[in-house]
Amino acid sequence: MFASNVFSQTAGSELELVCNQLVSRVLEKILPFASSEVFQNFANALNSDLRIVCTDPFASHVLEKKMKLANDCMNNAQTKASAEEPAKKELESENEIEKPEKEENDQNHLKFCTEWLLKVSKFVLNNMEEFVNDTYASHVVRTMLQCVSGVTVMTDILKSKKSRDQSDENGDGQRGIMARDKAFLEVLREFTNRIMLWPQFGDLAYNEASAATLQTLILVLNGSLGKLLPPLLDLLYSKCFSQEEGTENTLPYVFQDNCAQRTLEVALSVGSSTFYDKAYEKLFKGRLVDLCETESKFAVISLIGGCKDKEKFSEIYEELEPNFKRFFTEGEGGIMLAIAKASQKLVTKQGNFLSKLLEFSSCTDPEGNNPCLIQSVLRIQASKFSKGSSKITYAGSQMVQTLLRFNKPIKMINSMLSLPANELRDLFCDPCGSYVMDTFVSQSIPGFFPNRG
Repeated sequence: MFASNVFSQTAGSELELVCNQLVSRVLEKILPFASSEVFQNFANALNSDLRIVCTDPFASHVLEKKMKLANDCMNNAQTKASAEEPAKKELESENEIEKPEKEENDQNHLKFCTEWLLKVSKFVLNNMEEFVNDTYASHVVRTMLQCVSGVTVMTDILKSKKSRDQSDENGDGQRGIMARDKAFLEVLREFTNRIMLWPQFGDLAYNEASAATLQTLILVLNGSLGKLLPPLLDLLYSKCFSQEEGTENTLPYVFQDNCAQRTLEVALSVGSSTFYDKAYEKLFKGRLVDLCETESKFAVISLIGGCKDKEKFSEIYEELEPNFKRFFTEGEGGIMLAIAKASQKLVTKQGNFLSKLLEFSSCTDPEGNNPCLIQSVLRIQASKFSKGSSKITYAGSQMVQTLLRFNKPIKMINSMLSLPANELRDLFCDPCGSYVMDTFVSQSIPGFFPNRG
């Protein structure tokens, strides 16, 4: 009722109000509570001048919100239909019933959301050359790509490197995937083809707005039209990443630009083995230690996380191994955590890695029967720029959990069980440390949980 009253006061002034800094924020907040009728009337009002709405600093956020709500309506209807299909067929076979009025209204609203979202998506597609490089319209482009593909990109995936410093989002960047009609996928296909034919394609990865659009496109293609991804990544490599591959004394140009580097990180997370091998050989090999000395360490972390081949990972491991102690003692926990996770995933170098940690922790017992191992790992900093602390860190907790998932985690277990009772209690009561306990009891560890299936 409150939302309806508010929107009734905006009738005839929608465009003016959504361009106001304060009012637009209020409207964005109450849009989810609007009735179907109010939602449709407001959407039609925005359609009167979509170009202004897309490029305005405040109206663009309102449009994004409406697109997401329309997308949610489609996703919810799809989920509901899948869940109710068996029961619906059984009911219809027994007797013919009329559709309730609410269900008919829901269907009408779903039809409106589908048609409106497709209309907005085609408008954005037709103006992509202007919108991709625009600070505000580029956000609308990214939202459009997620809507037409049915792929929802994780919020963290497009944030700056500082925001991701302590993030554990090392997956493929996708939070959810829903099926889409052919008309929506055709918009995505045409967008991909047109951007690949762009004369200035090589510059897109070096602009903040267009680079974020490229990153979103890579992720949504990976979850929908996967066949278009390899050609896009090949073109990205040849036009963007290999502009200057670097020399013995200089790093490749891609590592000198934050936007391009972030695009490379996303590409490594979902790219094929062919793309991965090419990027590793031409951009990373022989430079890993130098890259770890700068903010380009995030690209190294993505390289390690995206590795799917044991031999390739062994090469990376051996190149970085002489610097493990420095990484561990100087607070480069992000790199050490990435190595630990890759060792666990690929089932290689696990014993050597645990032995190195024992050595760096000054643990005199080769079997880890000393709390110094877990104490030092739990307090490792994610970055050397983090403030030192005696508290358990997020990176340290993640590291211990990963080590407990090794094939033979007995050294870490011995170290944990050798903690004094009060420290063990503090560990399990800590917001980060409590997850260590969850991992410990959920693992099938020989000698500790022999009967666990």
